[in-house]
Parts: sequence; C-alpha cells; structure tokens
Amino acid sequence: MHWLDRIAGFFSSKGHFYDPLFVDGWGDEKLLERFQAEAGLLPDIPPIDIAWRPPTTHRDGLRYADGTFPSPAAEILPEASRLAALRRIGPPGLSAGTCLIMAAFNDHGYSTRHKLAQRLARDGLTSLLLENPYYGSRRPTSGQTLRTVVDFFAMGSAAVFEGRSILADLHHRGEAPIGIAGYSMGGNIAALISATVPFPVATAGLAASHSPGPVWAQGLLTNSIAWEALGGLKARSEIAAILGSASVLRFPAPPHASSAVLAAPAADGYIPRHAIESLNSHWPGSELRWIKGGHASVLLWKKGELARAIVDSFARLRQSDGRKPA
Repeated sequence: MHWLDRIAGFFSSKGHFYDPLFVDGWGDEKLLERFQAEAGLLPDIPPIDIAWRPPTTHRDGLRYADGTFPSPAAEILPEASRLAALRRIGPPGLSAGTCLIMAAFNDHGYSTRHKLAQRLARDGLTSLLLENPYYGSRRPTSGQTLRTVVDFFAMGSAAVFEGRSILADLHHRGEAPIGIAGYSMGGNIAALISATVPFPVATAGLAASHSPGPVWAQGLLTNSIAWEALGGLKARSEIAAILGSASVLRFPAPPHASSAVLAAPAADGYIPRHAIESLNSHWPGSELRWIKGGHASVLLWKKGELARAIVDSFARLRQSDGRKPA
C-alpha cells in the first residue's frame, strides 16, 4: 500500500475529509431489496433532452459549456438531485471523439476531473463531466449526503442510468467515436455503463473495481463507515454482498470489451487488486496496465498516464472497427 493512501485513510477515518458514512443505517429495507434485485437487469435507455447554455472559450483556449437535463432516475432521488448537471470541455477545433467521465467518490463539482479533460482536449477529445446525484449542485443537504446505504445505492444506480442516456443521446446524434471513463467509483460506474449499452464505446476503467462490494468491505473506505449504525463490524460481509450485487460480472462481456483499457495503481489501498483483475478477466481482450503509485498519488500526479489510457481506448476502438468486415 502506498504511503499516501495510508495517510489519507487515517485522516478519513478521523472525519477530516468527510463525515462518517451511513450514519442513519441501512435505509428503507424494501427499497434496498429492490435495488439488489434490479442491479442485474438491463432496462431500456430512456431519451433525454440536454439544455445547453451558450458555449464560452476560456483562457486555456478550450470550449466550455454547461448543461442540464431531468434525470431518468428521478423517482429514486431526492428532489435536489433530480436535475442532472454536466459540463462539456472540448478542443478549439474539430473534435476527434467524445468521452463521458464519471465522478469518483466524494467528487463534488468538476474540479477533480478538469485537468484530465484539459489533457484530453490536447489530443482532440471532448470531455463530458457528469455531476453525480447527491454531489455538488445536486447535494440535498448541507451535511453528510450519503446517510444510508440506500442513499449510496440510489446515487450509483442513478449515475448509471444517466450515463447510459447521455451516451445513447450522443450515439443517436451520430457523434462518433464515443467513450466512457472514470476513476475509482467513477471507473466502476463507467464499466457498468459500458457493459449495458447496445453500441460500441471506448472504455477506460481507471482504478476500477468490478463492483463496490470489495471496495467497501476490504479497502480503506471501510474506516469511514459508521459501523455501529449498521449493527457493528459483523455487517462487513453484508455490505460486501449487498453492494457486490451491482457488479459488471453479472453482465456478459460487451462486443467492445477488447477496446477497454484498465489502468490501475500498483499499490492501491482503496481498491483490492483482485477486484480489478476480475474485471480484466471477465472482458476478453481488455488491457490491464499497472501504474506505479497508490490510489491518491496516481490521481494527483499521474494524470498524464490516466489520460493516455483514455486516448488509447479510443485508438483500440477504432482499430476494432477497422477489423470488422464491411
């Protein structure tokens, strides 16, 4: 485990980065059972209508625009989270493709993904940054937002539904190539989206577990959970099973799995290595590359390698399309 992960994990456990999670326990039992039952289903992708504000050109020379749309998962979200928000960051000239980048855990707003999007723009790619339900402008309260396990499940489920609808909107508009990426929790959500869309997408799972189960039951995030509200540490196996139901392994490998690049920290204290390797094994032809460093250090100091994984996933998708018979 990288030294910076140990430090981050220690301060997180003391409540210095965010309040303890799930302080109100499991949440509505029937809703939790519903989420588990529906985690392996493949629902239709509802259309969305994104309302874009006029684009602007910033000092970095890139084109920015903010947009909103009603969440297709509004029924499972608090009112403050029902209007989805996203930002588009693109190169000044023609775009070589569009990548939707999903939010990591506790990633409020767009600042954490901003520099990654800037790097991608230098390679001609446009980035779409979706703000997660419960985060940033979609935050329902001023305190801890994920007060129950149901809240966490609702956030992840809604992010998957919204991401699928965004990619489908791009696909129906004829924009190509398109891709999906994300770091940590964002990587897991990106993989779930990639596995459940009926058209080819480039996929970059960055520090991506096949499900949140191993992360919350085995990684350093376990120190951030208010275990007493869940019945004590004996609830660890229950957390693993419940959150593990939202797994990419429950879906067949998509035809575009061979375009996926899975890039992960070699000394990650948050994402168990086996959870990353399982995703790689489940997707034939996907590439797994290890980046020197830990979960925090790679995100802070290795954005160039993360951006390269995304760019390479687009290249692999183009190569795959080129090999298909006319």
